[in-house]
Amino acid sequence: MTTVIVQKEMEVPVGILVEVADLLIEHEISHKITATDADNDCITLELEYEKEEREIIHEIQDLIDDYEEEGEEDEDN
Repeated sequence: MTTVIVQKEMEVPVGILVEVADLLIEHEISHKITATDADNDCITLELEYEKEEREIIHEIQDLIDDYEEEGEEDEDN
């Protein structure tokens, strides 16, 4: 059976970078920083993972989404 490697770019806010990095390291997801955006306080990561590991990628995306939603709520108050 062939292993399918998926590549994905993800913008990660600096405020949750440590949490995301912990998950990437814990699950041994290959990653590299491809860009930074000081104006928006985020970095762009390129991730390489096996299709079977996509659950952890969804968990990371949920962390990012929750962080951004919290930021929007704070702006509204």
